[in-house]
Amino acid sequence: MALSFKYVVATALILCYTNTFAQQKNFVLRTMDWGYRIVQGDSAKPKKKYLFIVPIVSYKPETRWQLGVSTSHFFRAKNNDSVTRPSVVRLNISYTQNNQLSIRPMFEVFTANNKYSLRGLLQYSNFIENYWGIGNNTPESNKEVYSFNQYKANIKATRQLKKGVYLGLQIDYEKLYNIEHERGSLMAASNVTGVNGYYYSGLGPVLTLDNRNQIYFPTKGHIVDISSSIRNKKFGSSSSFANITIDARKYIRLWKENVLAMQTFISFNDGDVPYRAMGTLGNESYFRGYYYGRYRDKHEVSLQAELRKQIWGPLSMVAFGGLGNVASTPEKLNKFIKPMYGLGLRIKAIPREKINFRLDYARGSNGLHAFYVTLNEAF
Repeated sequence: MALSFKYVVATALILCYTNTFAQQKNFVLRTMDWGYRIVQGDSAKPKKKYLFIVPIVSYKPETRWQLGVSTSHFFRAKNNDSVTRPSVVRLNISYTQNNQLSIRPMFEVFTANNKYSLRGLLQYSNFIENYWGIGNNTPESNKEVYSFNQYKANIKATRQLKKGVYLGLQIDYEKLYNIEHERGSLMAASNVTGVNGYYYSGLGPVLTLDNRNQIYFPTKGHIVDISSSIRNKKFGSSSSFANITIDARKYIRLWKENVLAMQTFISFNDGDVPYRAMGTLGNESYFRGYYYGRYRDKHEVSLQAELRKQIWGPLSMVAFGGLGNVASTPEKLNKFIKPMYGLGLRIKAIPREKINFRLDYARGSNGLHAFYVTLNEAF
């Protein structure tokens, strides 16, 4: 009898705890739903535009503390049209403890019914950067620090020929100047193109095949972006070279909102290529876990996959990994291949548009690692 009474008491306590936990969980979800209604409106009166402001905070030995802000404005060209894809205009501004400044506007705009697409990046930098040399096996002892000023622009304008097929042109421009090296710099004394400054302007075709079901969090479909640019001394460049880039992404729905995303990125160059226009490992999107420019050379190939799993309510987690390399010729890309892997947390920012806050921690070879905080998926 006493044993049965204990079972009754234990069962009652479990049910009480479960009910309390459910109430707390419901309270959290209700609070979040209230917040989302403020951001995106309710189903009866949804907002047509969204403004997000995210702080930029980081610390690096060469810059010391870096503070800034990333402001993103999301909108649609046709407010009540679910066919027209959402557009975004973003402005990143950061300033460091060593008095360095970076201003970077970016945009991806679709006109009504996706007839035209305009993507671009504009940038001004007065910054400090690490340099290890050219190649896929440069030692850590090569590291030196230099500063530079930079203007950069890349704009792609395409027209939809038929559903999911875009064709157009890209123009790009870059100027690197006011370069200051360390005393006795091996970088300054090298014969690498552009280490003491360069400029170029280029033009080329763009072909995009895109049947993703979403822009910011696709669960099925693919996008293949193929672009080329030719830069020539006759048309305002300090050296002549050409580039072709292929960015191919595939998305597979596994179950519910869980997705497997895969990407192949290829960048090949030919000619007298300035060092900062070469293929480069290290990026918040293409190859996480490496300092930008830790490895650079004429040609680059990287592969990555990411499992995106819904956890609870507004939270998701991702696990990702990949392989990548740079080399002076395509035949050498199979030597000294670099790994990267990591985990990330996602928090829904605008559920209606599938836009997430992204926090990623990634590791590379030889103890390299990096942490990223931003909006939208890596790819």
